[in-house]
Amino acid sequence: MMHPICRSYPLFAVIARILAPAFIAVCLMYGCAHRDAKAPKVVTIRVADWGGASADENSNRINKELLDEFHRTHPGIRIQMEHIPDAYVQKLLMMVLAHTEPDVIVLDASSAAMFINNNTLRDLTPFIESDPEMDLSVFYPNVLNIARRGKALYALPGDFTPMMMYYNKAAFRRAGVPYPREDWTWNDFLATAKQLTIRKNGRVTQYGMEVTNWMPGWITWIWQNGGDVLSPDGKKATGYLNSKASIEAVRFYTDLVTKHKVAPTVSQAQALGSENFLAGATAMTVSGHWMIPHFIATEGSIPGYKFSDVGVVGLPKGKHRVTVQYESGPAMMKGTRHPREAWEYIKFRTGPFSQRKISEQGLAISANRHIADEFGDRSPLEPVFLENIQYARGPWGAQVEMYALVEDIGREAIDEVLLGRATPEEALTRAAHRIDIQLGVQ
Repeated sequence: MMHPICRSYPLFAVIARILAPAFIAVCLMYGCAHRDAKAPKVVTIRVADWGGASADENSNRINKELLDEFHRTHPGIRIQMEHIPDAYVQKLLMMVLAHTEPDVIVLDASSAAMFINNNTLRDLTPFIESDPEMDLSVFYPNVLNIARRGKALYALPGDFTPMMMYYNKAAFRRAGVPYPREDWTWNDFLATAKQLTIRKNGRVTQYGMEVTNWMPGWITWIWQNGGDVLSPDGKKATGYLNSKASIEAVRFYTDLVTKHKVAPTVSQAQALGSENFLAGATAMTVSGHWMIPHFIATEGSIPGYKFSDVGVVGLPKGKHRVTVQYESGPAMMKGTRHPREAWEYIKFRTGPFSQRKISEQGLAISANRHIADEFGDRSPLEPVFLENIQYARGPWGAQVEMYALVEDIGREAIDEVLLGRATPEEALTRAAHRIDIQLGVQ
């Protein structure tokens, strides 16, 4: 007999069919047996995230301190962490079907719609409204609203990052090129990339820009030009992904490789190595805040590289100034039998103590504006990140549950253009049609 949730939410039926072989393993891991109806003296809250065993001693220390503090301040609640490093979303949805889901999950913005749209999460609004300690005004509004649907709020934000442009200051100095300014434009960017592309004896020894075929790396160019991948309601791609604005943006982006040759091809980038930006082989690259700890830790391991030579600036402005932001935070599963205790953990995990501890790692920015400001001087790069939060928009994956397929099709379209197999118009038109089929557009 089909599970009721499969009838109400067809995507679950698809996931169940694909992942049925893993069902038994999931049950063995998390228990399909009937739960004891007697409430224990100490309530155990199961919390799932996509982490695994970490070799980072600092990260392990911070996570232990967080759990120790929660257990100290909440003696009647025990936290059982359940790490799911592989197929996180799919395994969690299978657990929902098996009624073995955890009480709290870390919800990632890029896949939030899979859980919100399929009615697997509890609306936190009643808990927020009845808790005098809770003040949503401390959060950045555009970060908080990623998990909002109308008046309902399905997660509190933990930390996040806007996508930014990193640049190698040493490369700029060697070329005699001024560092980029926050008000720079696409034309400024292209001129800068050309000046920073160094050729010797017909061979490029330094590229101005690193181009990656990863949707977070190129969707912002479409947004900046007034285009988009999907319609405002997220239900259609034709007329949007292949609109004039989107085609212009993709042409500009791919021309960096195919026409202007200021960015390496995929094979050329691979030949340069994994640290081509820090090694000075490429002068600019787009990425998030999570790179900063790596940039700091790498100092001394690459000849000539110093962290002080890393600069960051907002993305160059097209018709609009916009970037994409990625966020994660705790959410309460609808099937929890301990909502009050789950709420206490969610509140703690997004509260000042936790946010300060998490901010020590430097991987992301606290969604709490006051905590973010406290850490605003931890590196010269931090104020630039904070300045650009106002231009950040949440990813489509927070709204459209099938968006992973959209990203796959989009990546294939960009590959076609980069490999010279199609024009941007041809590739995006085909991609839009394929996406519409996946979204069920008639």
